[in-house]
Amino acid sequence: MWTTTGPAAEMPRLFERGNDVISFSGGLPDLDVLPLEAISGQLSRLVRLGGRFAFQYATPHVSTALIPAITDLMAREGAGAAPENLVPTAGSQMGLLAVALGIATPGETVLCQSPAYPGATAAFRTAGLRLCAVPGDADGMAPDGLRETVLRLRAEGHTARLLYCNPTFHNPTGRTLPAAHRVRLLEVCQELDLLVIEDNPYGLLSFDGQCTPALQGTAPDRVVYLGTFSKVFAPGLRCGWIAAPARLARTLRTTTEVIALSPSALAQAALTAFHQRAGWTDLIDTYRRAYRERCALMADALEDKLGTSGPWMWERPDGGFYIWLRHRDGGDTGRFTRAATEHGVSFVPGGHFGVDGEHSDALRLSFSHVPKQRIAEGVARLAAALREGDAR
Repeated sequence: MWTTTGPAAEMPRLFERGNDVISFSGGLPDLDVLPLEAISGQLSRLVRLGGRFAFQYATPHVSTALIPAITDLMAREGAGAAPENLVPTAGSQMGLLAVALGIATPGETVLCQSPAYPGATAAFRTAGLRLCAVPGDADGMAPDGLRETVLRLRAEGHTARLLYCNPTFHNPTGRTLPAAHRVRLLEVCQELDLLVIEDNPYGLLSFDGQCTPALQGTAPDRVVYLGTFSKVFAPGLRCGWIAAPARLARTLRTTTEVIALSPSALAQAALTAFHQRAGWTDLIDTYRRAYRERCALMADALEDKLGTSGPWMWERPDGGFYIWLRHRDGGDTGRFTRAATEHGVSFVPGGHFGVDGEHSDALRLSFSHVPKQRIAEGVARLAAALREGDAR
């Protein structure tokens, strides 16, 4: 159902690209790093030998053969789940909607960090849920702010039992919640009996190769973990999973079956074939190097074209896809979109990431898919658009 309790559930147009537009909008992975020749051979063999099964309907379970590939990924962040508690999805976006429809009740409140991933807020609003932003600090979501917010909502008669977070290389800010912060946050969730929805598409994409432990690994009975192959392999396969507490796995499996009827047996088999032959380490390391280089190019160009003491401020992330710019004097960054279009560059205005109209003074830049040789040019175009927009 479409909610009437807040703004319309709307996604920004992230993947549209024009002729000479340099797009900093969509968080697309750099698929140039994929070993396509090897994958082509694997797919050919898969279709030739097992096509009748790969192209058929499948049961709403993660295939037994794919479980080691998921276990491998989760273990790198200190997480894990029993096979019977893994629920297949067509990417974590489907997982968000499945959790919203399967676990929550229309009208109840979902707590979330702000700014928030628009796909999550759209999924929750589509399911008829209310959103409430939790106060943050320099490190991210504030545990004390979470406690105060939950107690206030409950005193006002609202149901508040779900917490959504994207704690590692957060979309859109690129920040990672420190380990000590995570411990305190989970302590508050234990105290207030909150169920955590951990959305983790970028957790393995650290530039230095180090992983921050996932919340699920610390509190598996309190965390619903959303995983995806979109960022560590490729989004076109539309394949992911939910690692659910045992008490919720059956409900979520039923919900995903209603949404999609069947997971893609072909996608699961393709991922299985790749993992069995190559594992994840080399591919993930290659992705990390590619994004580290692109991020450095963008951050250096921003310093060169915008300076570090002007109206715009940002932080260099340690991983992920994004740099988050904020205007020191406030104002709606949507006013820059026309000038950006005229200069042939695109970004996502910060208002898309607000829960209740906040963050209009910011904008998100994605460096993950832009050709390296065009990043500096794109930032130059952006800087010209921002100066022009400020002058209007």
